Amino acid sequence: MFEILKRLSLGICLLALAAGVLLYTDKGSRQSARSGNATKSQIRVALVQHASLLVLDQGVDGMLETLAARGYEDGKNLAIRRYNSEGDIGTANTIAREVTTGSFDLILTASTVSLQTVANANRNGARTRHVFGVVTDPYAAGVEIDPVNHLSHPPYMAGAGSMQPVEQSFRIAKRMRPELKSVGLVWNAAEVNSMVQTEAARKICAELGIQLIEGNAENSTAVVESVNSVIARGAECLWISGDVAVSTATEQVIEACRRARIPVFTVMPPSVKNGALFDLGANFFEIGRHIGGIAADVLDGKDPATMPIDNYVPVILLYNETVLEGLKDRWEIPADLKKEADGFITATETKLPSLEKKAALPPGPQPGRVYKIGLAYFAPESAGDQCRQGIVDGLKALGFVEGKNLEIRRAHAQAEIANIPGMLQNFDSSDVDLILPMSTPVISAAIGFVKHKPVVFTYCSDPIAAGVGQSFTDHLPNVTGIGSFPPVQALLDAIRQTMPGIQSVGVIYNNSEANSVKVIEVARDLFAKAGVALEEVTVSTSADVLPAAQALAARQIEAFCILDDNTVAQAMDAVIRVARDSKLPLFAGDGTTAGRGPLACVGLGYYQPGYAVAKPVARVLLGESPAAIPIENVIEKQVFLDEALARQFGLTFPPALKAEAARQSAPRGADALAPPSDAPPAEAPPAEAAAPQASAAAPVALGRFASVGFAEEPRVSGTKVRSPDASLPEGLRQPGKSVY
Repeated sequence: MFEILKRLSLGICLLALAAGVLLYTDKGSRQSARSGNATKSQIRVALVQHASLLVLDQGVDGMLETLAARGYEDGKNLAIRRYNSEGDIGTANTIAREVTTGSFDLILTASTVSLQTVANANRNGARTRHVFGVVTDPYAAGVEIDPVNHLSHPPYMAGAGSMQPVEQSFRIAKRMRPELKSVGLVWNAAEVNSMVQTEAARKICAELGIQLIEGNAENSTAVVESVNSVIARGAECLWISGDVAVSTATEQVIEACRRARIPVFTVMPPSVKNGALFDLGANFFEIGRHIGGIAADVLDGKDPATMPIDNYVPVILLYNETVLEGLKDRWEIPADLKKEADGFITATETKLPSLEKKAALPPGPQPGRVYKIGLAYFAPESAGDQCRQGIVDGLKALGFVEGKNLEIRRAHAQAEIANIPGMLQNFDSSDVDLILPMSTPVISAAIGFVKHKPVVFTYCSDPIAAGVGQSFTDHLPNVTGIGSFPPVQALLDAIRQTMPGIQSVGVIYNNSEANSVKVIEVARDLFAKAGVALEEVTVSTSADVLPAAQALAARQIEAFCILDDNTVAQAMDAVIRVARDSKLPLFAGDGTTAGRGPLACVGLGYYQPGYAVAKPVARVLLGESPAAIPIENVIEKQVFLDEALARQFGLTFPPALKAEAARQSAPRGADALAPPSDAPPAEAPPAEAAAPQASAAAPVALGRFASVGFAEEPRVSGTKVRSPDASLPEGLRQPGKSVY
């Protein structure tokens, strides 16, 4: 008996030992599983940034370029997982806890907030090697970096600070206007980087005899209101620091100052492209390249504890001479300053340095192969035509030519939500290489019904609301694409400037459309802060739009405002008719309705989101996983005004709005926007063919599509055929996506 127990104990010990060996040897693969699909030969890297901001993107691009030049490439010997908290501090802390569990070999961060959250989590975590960059003042970030002894820092941390040239910026402003007495500044007190720059601004303003008029904004939504307050308090110009919350609203800040006829200067190049008078700041791509070199040194085996944390700021100066026109005060760019500048914009010439890595075009299509795309959309309408034309032109520029090596199968749901699943399932079971859904209802359905094909979307105002993922980098592995949120603030500004004192505006939307709900949420907040009541009526189908418009008119509203909604888009003519009969101004977000009834259209163009989606489509067609392709925002504001109609109403458009409109002409269908400079010339389209109709009573013979009641557009070799549904009024497309 004793011998049996002895052998049993020995057997148990051997089993335990074997299990321990197996667990130990499997440790690497288990960690790889947590950090992505890294193999044993790959170094696992977490790349964390705080927001989708151009300067942060530039910094990250620079990091990756230097790493690649030093022999460290994602997908080869690196397995990089990218994180983006999109400006949300709660999400940033969650990300920090995840990346400091020991699942990664190196953490790269971009921004002060990312440095702070990761450094704090890392203290109590695995103390993973951490390289940071695109940080104003790491010594003030509270992460144990000594401002005097730059070798005194956590031994697992390395990086560099990039304190912006605040003092020099104010000295240049004073040179451009010697009489300058007041400068406005809006900043977020919760951002350490912003606080450091604000203190520097206070100091130099005191020296130069300038009053710094400050306003606070805890997030990007509150920025414009604070800017308007600062302007009302007498600011002669406005300075944008490196504050993340304010920088994400740079265009809105510049627009508010343009209306007040005062200039903006920044430390965030190239804001001159958006209308800033001058930028004196860092070349963030070069900063990123410097940080990438530090990261490569660490990966080469250098001990972070031996690396000093210094300041690195390659400064550039840019100016925009066209801003001088229309300013209420006299500003002048000195000749010697022009000579010092690294780039400029004048009335006749634009010469700006490249501040970012030029994205390499994907390799060309394989000879002899025909690629197949399933293009699924909600219903025929003119804005969608523009977007689809952009898709065709963009793919052609990349070597994918319809009728030669590309087949595009087009199908739409006839504006019926119930038809969308069947349309997508048919594509999913076919031999297409990918599915390209357009509009939020179709994209949301694709997430649930497409099981076998990759999905690349466009024509969508808020992809996150549509359900594609948690952020633009943390999305479903089979989905990527292009988003375009409409400029609701700009539309509201146009209404208030054209109708000063307006108190009530009527809006119609379908509350079952995720895109509409999101846009209305944003609009409610903005309109409420502006003191304008937003009278809402919801609809379920396009047939509900006419009575909804009539109900709004009966509420004594002062104007209609049509925001992003697919259902309303299909019955826009009904809204136009009610507005005309009720003698109420109509403001729209869709430029394709210009000249048909709206007093003003302020929204997005639709060609560009289509043209932009061609690159991720090409990458997926050539074998790349959508999981590795970040979602992007493509936004191009359009302004169209009906001067004759304004005169009938006794209204006058503000000069700034008229100047924007003067640079554009009303769109006409698919030809609304000229393609980008690198786009191929558009081929003359054939006469439009009517889309077959499907109905429950008498389905049209459409092969496998007949049973689900949606229309498939005919495919013609080598030509583009658009098939508007004659039974539906020509639709409206809102500033980012009515059919978005």
